[in-house]
This record gives sequence, C-alpha cells and structure tokens, in this order.
Amino acid sequence: MFADPITRQPLDKAANLRRYRKVLKAAALDPSHNLHGLRHTFGTRMAAAGVSMRTLQEWMGHRDISTTERYADYAPSQHESDLIERAWGADRDRGPVRGPILSESQMTSDDANDAVEPSGT
Repeated sequence: MFADPITRQPLDKAANLRRYRKVLKAAALDPSHNLHGLRHTFGTRMAAAGVSMRTLQEWMGHRDISTTERYADYAPSQHESDLIERAWGADRDRGPVRGPILSESQMTSDDANDAVEPSGT
C-alpha cells in the first residue's frame, strides 16, 4: 500500500504498523484504529462525493467492481445528516454538543431506538 521512501518498494506489514501506531500516539488518537479503516473511510467518502465507481475501482486497485461497490453502500439519509450536524456541528471549537440532541417530543420511534446517552449520565 505504501512505498519505502528510499527503495520505492512496498513497505512490509510490520513497518507500516509501527509507523501507523506512532502517528496514532503522536496525535493522541485511540490506538485501536486500524490502518485498513483509513482505506474504508477513503472509499466511502469518495463514493459519497460522487466519484464514479469505475474511477474509485482504479484508485483503490480492486480487480472486481463488486469489491469497490462495498464502499458505496452507505450514504446517510437527510434525517441522519441533520442529526449528525446538530450533534457535531453546533460548536465546532468546543467539541460535540452534550446532552440530548432532540427532545422526546421531537423524536420519532426510530430516533428513540437509536438514541445514545452521553457517558456519565
């Protein structure tokens, strides 16, 4: 996936993992994140941005288009997008909004089933 900066040969798996863990630690990110997750994030975000499946297939190096199509299977509904924006977009400088995003009178039964209580409450 990544080339050695000197030899231009693919980095071995152990070297990739060491570098990735070092970056996670330096960024104070959860060490349980895996490198392959970045690939999934890239594929999903490019598909959501409208990149054609054929182009994305080439970029990701997939032999079979059905492999690439796995990355296009999730696109949030407008309702989900609105909930995400309300939770994370309200105060970008200070982090996510704490407490309920919707009052009970605003929640649909689907929202109530999906609601997650903030930690510590």
